[in-house]
Amino acid sequence: MADTSSIRDIDGAAEAVQRAAAAGRKAVEEGYETAREYGEKSLDYVGQLGEGITEFVRRQPLLAVGAAFMIGYMAAKVLRSFPSRGQ
Repeated sequence: MADTSSIRDIDGAAEAVQRAAAAGRKAVEEGYETAREYGEKSLDYVGQLGEGITEFVRRQPLLAVGAAFMIGYMAAKVLRSFPSRGQ
């Protein structure tokens, strides 16, 4: 009788492990799908942003060059404010 009880316990544990593994696989698949959807949305957004910037540069080239200069100038000031690693 002890052998039958042990077998049932082992079978129950095996079923629990299988259910947990199935739940884990489902969670991974759902996570992958969600990440893929967010990735696609991000690519669409970046594409639209690039198109918008391209259109702006075509309409206002002088303003775009000025804005690029200012962004570069500000980035240089920020980067210079950090101490260099050699010192």
